Amino acid sequence: VPLTETLMRVSRKVFQPPVIGALAGLLIASFPNIRGVLVNIWGDAGDAAPLQWMFDGIYAVGQAAVPINMTILGINLSSTFQKKKHSTDDEDDGNAKSKMLSNKTMLAVVIGKMVVMPLIGIVSTWFLQRYYINLPDEIDATCYLVMMIVFITPTANNVIVMVELSGSSSKEGIARLIGWQYLASPIVLSFVLSAVVTLAQCHFDTTPVCT
Repeated sequence: VPLTETLMRVSRKVFQPPVIGALAGLLIASFPNIRGVLVNIWGDAGDAAPLQWMFDGIYAVGQAAVPINMTILGINLSSTFQKKKHSTDDEDDGNAKSKMLSNKTMLAVVIGKMVVMPLIGIVSTWFLQRYYINLPDEIDATCYLVMMIVFITPTANNVIVMVELSGSSSKEGIARLIGWQYLASPIVLSFVLSAVVTLAQCHFDTTPVCT
């Protein structure tokens, strides 16, 4: 397969509408003059944004993103259990079953994402704070907290939308994997979040609030 064709296939899989929208938003926000056309960033002293009405409409439509993502996740999760319930011994169902991850694999991925990744994030943040980063006292605890939070959250539900748009046959497996992470989050995430907040305020802060 030629390299150009391989790159085209990868780009079609990677640059899904959510990714393109995020990149476009970053590009527009990087230029105040362009951003000022859509949003009034100058306050009362500046001119009103000429396309503020369009931005407000797009923003209102975007508010439906989270419910739609959760609906798609629920549909794929339901499809997973339906296939498992009505599976038979024919060839098609055997292939469908082979695409599903085993419970042991699911458990390993959940432990890796919800336990191992937070540990990596804490160690990485400590290493950067110790040897490389010197932040102002006013924002150091907040910045270190954000750096660790990136590692502790479960997989975002918009990943299932990207898998759905890519046409991948693994969407049911991904939905099941995300569902397992959300099921474990109320317990695991509570302890991990408490730990990173304590570390950020009591150990990484140059003026710790804890005694």
